Amino acid sequence: MKELFEPSCIAVIGAAREETKIGHIVLKNLVDSGFPGKLVPINPKASEILGLKCYGSILDVPDVVDMAVICVPNEHVPDVVDNCGKKGVRAVIIVSAGFKEMGKEGAELERRVAENRQKYDMRILGPNCLGVINTHAKMNATFTRNYPREGGIAITSQSGAICSTLLDWSKEVKVGFSKFISVGNKVDIDEADLLEYLRDDPRSKVIGLYIEGTDRGIDFMKQASLTSVCKPVIILKSGRTSSGAKAASSHTGAMSGSDKVYEAALSQSGTIRVKSLEELFDLLLAFSSLAPLGPGGVAIVTNAGGLGVLAADSCGDYGLSMAAFTPETIQKLKAGLPEEANFYNPVDVIGDADAARYEFAIRAVMDDANVSAAIVLLAPTDRVDIPSVANLLASSAGTSAKPMVATFVGGVDAMKGVRILRQAGIPHYESPDRAVRALSAMVEYQRSQHVKAKSKAVQVHGDKAIVRALLDQVKAEGRMGLSESEGKSILKAYGIPVPSEGIARTEEEAVRLADRIGYPVVLKIESQDISHKTDVGGVVVGVASAEDLRKQFSLLLSRVSSMAPRARIDGASVQQMLSGREVIVGMVRDDSFGPVITFGLGGIFVEVMKDVTQRIAPLSDEDIDEMIRSIKAYPILTGARGKRPADIAALKDVINRLAQIARDFPEISELEINPVIVMDEGQGVNAVDALVTIKGGSK
Repeated sequence: MKELFEPSCIAVIGAAREETKIGHIVLKNLVDSGFPGKLVPINPKASEILGLKCYGSILDVPDVVDMAVICVPNEHVPDVVDNCGKKGVRAVIIVSAGFKEMGKEGAELERRVAENRQKYDMRILGPNCLGVINTHAKMNATFTRNYPREGGIAITSQSGAICSTLLDWSKEVKVGFSKFISVGNKVDIDEADLLEYLRDDPRSKVIGLYIEGTDRGIDFMKQASLTSVCKPVIILKSGRTSSGAKAASSHTGAMSGSDKVYEAALSQSGTIRVKSLEELFDLLLAFSSLAPLGPGGVAIVTNAGGLGVLAADSCGDYGLSMAAFTPETIQKLKAGLPEEANFYNPVDVIGDADAARYEFAIRAVMDDANVSAAIVLLAPTDRVDIPSVANLLASSAGTSAKPMVATFVGGVDAMKGVRILRQAGIPHYESPDRAVRALSAMVEYQRSQHVKAKSKAVQVHGDKAIVRALLDQVKAEGRMGLSESEGKSILKAYGIPVPSEGIARTEEEAVRLADRIGYPVVLKIESQDISHKTDVGGVVVGVASAEDLRKQFSLLLSRVSSMAPRARIDGASVQQMLSGREVIVGMVRDDSFGPVITFGLGGIFVEVMKDVTQRIAPLSDEDIDEMIRSIKAYPILTGARGKRPADIAALKDVINRLAQIARDFPEISELEINPVIVMDEGQGVNAVDALVTIKGGSK
C-alpha cells in the first residue's frame, strides 16, 4: 500500500489538454497540491501537458512508475491495467466509471480488470472512484479541487458525493485530513485493507468510514477490531431502514436484516457507529481536536438557563456525567457572579454577561478537580458581545489540559463568534445536544479502552459424526428443512438438553409415551414441512390424562391436515411439559459475516416484541454475557419481584454450544431453539423446539 499513498512517480493515463476533462483535472490537482515526485502524463495525441512531457503508453516511460491513475473510457481500462502490470506498476487508481454499477457489460469489464490485477499482483483502488489524497505527501490524486489542510482525520468512503461533502465541510470548520480515500467499486482494495494500513499510520489520529456494505465481513471485523484498540474508528453505515432480510423460515432469520447484522459487527469490533453525516462530522471534529477527557464530569457554562437545561437533559440522554462542584468552587462562583446567577452545574452567568464574567466562570469550573471538560453555551442576547466572548475562548484555548467545546446558538449574530472559534481550533456545535453527543462518544471510547481484552471463544465439542450422518441423509433426500426431532438430534449431539419426548404415529403410541414421560404433556405435530407449528394449530399444551390425549391426538392431525394440506405429517411428538422463563436462541448465516447468533425473549410473539440482541460467532464469554444483559427482559432472568434467579450459567452454555454447531457445519443456514425453557438457578435449561434449515455454504 506504500506505493498508493507515498509514490515517487505517478503516471496519469488519459491525461488531457482540455481543462474540463477528468484526465486534465487529476494531473493539474497533482501539480497544484505540490506533489514533490515525478509526474508522467500518458496521452498518445499530445507531446506535453501542463509543461510535462507526454508518453504514448505507460510502456514507453523510461522511469520506474510506482502508481498510475487511469482516466480512460471504461472499455479500454482492462488493457491499460494489463500494460501497467507489464510495466511493473505496483498501485493503480481507476477513476473511470462504467463498470458493475452499469450492468452486465460493465461487470464483465470489471471481471477482466480483476483478472489482470491478480496476474501481476498489483493493488487497485476503484474503479468508479474519486481517488486518493495524502496531505502529508502533498498528493491530490483525485478529480476534486477541494484540497484540505493537513490534519489527523483519515477518511474512506464508498460514495464520491459523500467524499465531496466531507471535503467541503472540512474547509468550513477548519479541520484537516491525513488521508482521504474513495474506494468506489472495490475490485481489490476495500475497507479492511485500508483499516489495516491506517492502523499503523502515525499521521492518522481518527478514522472515519462511510460504507454501504462489505463482501468481506469477517476480514472487516478483524481489521476493525484491531484498529479500534489503537485509535477511534467512526462508521456511517447507510441502508439502515431497508430490511435487507432474505426469505427466512425462522423467527431468527426474519429478525436478522442486513442492518442488524452490521449493528452487531460494528459493536463487537469496538467501532463507533453514527446515524447521520452531521453526527459523523461532529465526532470526527471532537476526536481530532480534543485531548482525552480525564476522570470526572462535564461542566456547563451558559448565559441562558434554557440552554443549560437542554444540555443537562442531553447529558442524561447520552450517559455523560455532569460534574458535582467542590464546595470551594461553589463559594468562588457565589463571590464572583451576580446573586441572580446559578452557582451549580449548569452555571448560568445570566443574559447580561460580558466576556469577563464568562472568563471568570470558565476558569472557576475548569480549576475544579471534579471537572473533566467544559461546554460553553451562548445565546445572542442584546447585552452580550459575541466576538468578545469568542476571542476570550480563543485566547484561553490551550491554557488548560481539559477539553472545551462551544455552542453559540443562533444565526447571523452567532456566526460572528463561530468563525473566531473555528479559526482557533475550538470545536463548535450548533446545538447543545450535538456537543454532548460528541463528548459522550469520547468518554465511551476511552472507557472501552480500559476494558480488558475479551477472552477467546471457549470451544465445545459435540458428536460430529452423528450430525454429519443426519445432514448427509437430509441432503440425499433433497430436503432443506429438518423435522423437529431431527433438529433435536443435532442439539443432543452437542450436549444441549431437550425434554423427555417421543414420536407417536397412533393414539396408543402417544398414550404409552405419555405414561412413561408423566402427565401433563405437550402434543406437537411432527412434520419436516411445517416451520411454525402454532400457525397451523399444531401444538396442544397441558394434556393431563390418557383420555384427553386420545381426543387431542386425532383433533391435532385433523386440524393440521386441514390447514396445511400439502405438508407431510409423520405423527405427533409427545413431550414433557416444562415451565420457566422462555427465551429464544438462534442462528442465521450471513453471506458476508458468517453465523449471526440471536438471543432474546422467546415464545410465539418474539417477532412482535423483538426484544432480541445479536452477535457474530465466534463468541467470547464476554460477548455472551453482553447479549444476555442487553435485552429489556433481563430483570426477568435475574429474579424480578422476588422470584428466584434463572439458571443463567446453563443458558450461556446453550448459546455457546449453538454457536459451535454453526461453526462446525457451514451448510446449516438457520438454526433456532424457540423456546428455550430456562428454569431456576441450578435447575438447568431445556430446548423445547428446534428448527433447522440447510443449504450449501463455505463461510
